[in-house]
Amino acid sequence: MGFDTERLAVRGRLAEKEQEAKRLEMSIQGDIAAVRTILAPFAPLVEIKADQAAVQAVELAAKHADYLGVIGEIAAMKKALGIA
Repeated sequence: MGFDTERLAVRGRLAEKEQEAKRLEMSIQGDIAAVRTILAPFAPLVEIKADQAAVQAVELAAKHADYLGVIGEIAAMKKALGIA
């Protein structure tokens, strides 16, 4: 019975991590779109807001690092459960 309880707990944490990964994916996609908008490819250089792009890129990098960590946790849980 203990083994089944442990598996259920891991499955619950897995579901939470998968939701977190999806949330981060959507947020990262928003950051990517924001950086692209800020760094419009055909805008004159004097109109580029490099400081805003830098702030957005730092946020993007932090979220990406978090995302990679979550993906790693998901992979480890799936391996422990024998799912993938």
